[in-house]
Amino acid sequence: MPFTPEEISRLKNQLKEQLKHLPAEKRKESEEHLDEMSDESIELMLEQQKSSQKPIFRAIISNELPSKKIDENESAIAVLDIKPITKGHTIIIPKQLVKDEKEFSTQILEFVKQVAKNIEFKLKLKNIEIKTEFKFGESIINIIPVYDKSVSLKSPRSELSEKEAEELEKLLTDKSDKKIVVKLENENDEVTIHPKLKRRIP
Repeated sequence: MPFTPEEISRLKNQLKEQLKHLPAEKRKESEEHLDEMSDESIELMLEQQKSSQKPIFRAIISNELPSKKIDENESAIAVLDIKPITKGHTIIIPKQLVKDEKEFSTQILEFVKQVAKNIEFKLKLKNIEIKTEFKFGESIINIIPVYDKSVSLKSPRSELSEKEAEELEKLLTDKSDKKIVVKLENENDEVTIHPKLKRRIP
């Protein structure tokens, strides 16, 4: 049964969403090609995709699609969303496909907390939103930094440039700025030491 015009339009948008991992110039060219395709061609393309293409998140897990990975454990990886809601928006992708959010293991949920704490500390945030989402046939978890206003999965998104992505990846994976708080003899005094910083002599 052929798709309605509304369904074709929605399918085109879904296909464009899959192109977001491509470089800007290649993505624009592919989007223009999609816009020019007939309804029949779109349907045929979708059938071919179903039979041959690995889902996007599975391709990220297997390193077949490039990503900016900021953390990983045996159960999941944390990568920067390339169409973030706010700066530092990160998605947690389980290594084993999860269809239902109720199936997230304790290890994955602990990993989410660990990644969220790191993002909160590194980006000096007052708040952070953690939202589950069903996307491209599986459940993932969004860690969304909150700055000056509240956010949701329906909030506007922006494009993450390669330069911004590299800077964020470097910042969020940097292990050198963990602070150590040392209590002094006076009960209310404490000193913060940054291990990697050289002491400045007046």
